[in-house]
Amino acid sequence: MDADADCIFCAIATGSADAEVVYADDAHIAFLDSRPLFHGHTLLIPREHHETLADLPEEETGELFVLARRLSVV
Repeated sequence: MDADADCIFCAIATGSADAEVVYADDAHIAFLDSRPLFHGHTLLIPREHHETLADLPEEETGELFVLARRLSVV
């Protein structure tokens, strides 16, 4: 897994920063926002570091959005 030492999301993905994790698998992690816009606001990220969504390899976007859709109805 590629990680950026200065990235809080990488720290959460590797377990070196605390987060209220609601879902995790080998490639993704979802956790509650520490400053939520609304109750239950959840952030879903790939475990591998990418600066922006546009930097996420196209072959990984489908799986991420399928998971986001599944998490949105829980």
